[in-house]
Amino acid sequence: MDYDFNKTLDHRQDQSIRWQQPEGRDDILGMGTADLDYFCAPCVKEATLAVCEENTFNYRTKPKAYYEAITGWFQRRHNMAVEKDWIRELPSTVGSIRLTIGAFCKPGDYILMQTPCFTPLKAAIEGAGCRFLENPMILRDGRYEMDFEDFEEKIKAYRPSMFILVSPQNPTGRVFTKDELERMVDICEKYNVLILSDEVHFLITYDGHTHTPILALSEKARKISILVFSFSKGFNIMGLPHAMTLIPDPNLRKRWDDYLIPYDFHYAVNAFSIAAVTAIASGKGDAWLEEVTAYLKENRDYFVQAVKAKELPITPLIPEASFLFWIDCRKTGIAPEKLGQAFMEQAGISLNNGLDHGEAGRGFIRLNFAVTREHLELAVNRIAKMFGK
Repeated sequence: MDYDFNKTLDHRQDQSIRWQQPEGRDDILGMGTADLDYFCAPCVKEATLAVCEENTFNYRTKPKAYYEAITGWFQRRHNMAVEKDWIRELPSTVGSIRLTIGAFCKPGDYILMQTPCFTPLKAAIEGAGCRFLENPMILRDGRYEMDFEDFEEKIKAYRPSMFILVSPQNPTGRVFTKDELERMVDICEKYNVLILSDEVHFLITYDGHTHTPILALSEKARKISILVFSFSKGFNIMGLPHAMTLIPDPNLRKRWDDYLIPYDFHYAVNAFSIAAVTAIASGKGDAWLEEVTAYLKENRDYFVQAVKAKELPITPLIPEASFLFWIDCRKTGIAPEKLGQAFMEQAGISLNNGLDHGEAGRGFIRLNFAVTREHLELAVNRIAKMFGK
């Protein structure tokens, strides 16, 4: 490998949210929040240093190279034609989703989403005065599947104005197939439901699973869908906030623009973020992404094999995308409400209790494996000790 993912900063010292230490402890492994521990691709440093050296941070338009990089990236990676006019920017993916809800939904509307879910999106729905409508996924043979019967029945009964699709799904790590996505689109088109597709976890996939952007499906999908994405989850640039919202349909685009005018985000352009995203999307980070994906796959497989070899009473579901384990802990005997506390106190690991992802997460935990191999091995050993192995 050209990049060494076994070396990183001591994130206990750099204000990392994930590595925050509780009072009286300095040995807690940060394995919760979804960012990576690794140094960024060199092109990110090169691009942002160039901006820093200018030492002027005036109002700026986005350069032609930025749009060419974004459109070229989708064409190169997904064989998907994107027009410059489709692209809008905001500093936050969740913020973009919240504002898109405001643009297209009214208080009291139902908004449908699969569960278990990423709860900030549920908060965005409820913060807009809308009602969260659950489409529980079905866990079958260690893999979550869509419940299409429930999906259509909920739409028929409650007539939601919007379906928020998280693709790949967080926290389950499912990569939806093209057939699944087309079926979702057919049902939503039939009942006049707008699709808002959150695709922030789509950069890292494993084992031949291929992410299909909702806008790459068909003209039908492009007429009823809005796509939100960011390069942050794949390239670890969460500290350079930059989310893109793609809106192909001109009528939807006008409605979105009219709603966003008072927020004046046209001027909210971070020169560092634009430079980093342009460098990444132009292909300068492709080799780094390939190598970090390979490293993460090794981490994933090591953890699964170690849990099995040590006969631990937990069952990690094998993620098809991203770097988050969704782990079944129902055989541990630990009360679901106490899982996060138990792993913190008994194993020295900070992670996410499944109940943080809604009632469908009862008895599960979410664990981030985008750490060094040393830290992952330490986590396995601590978990084994926790269960007397």
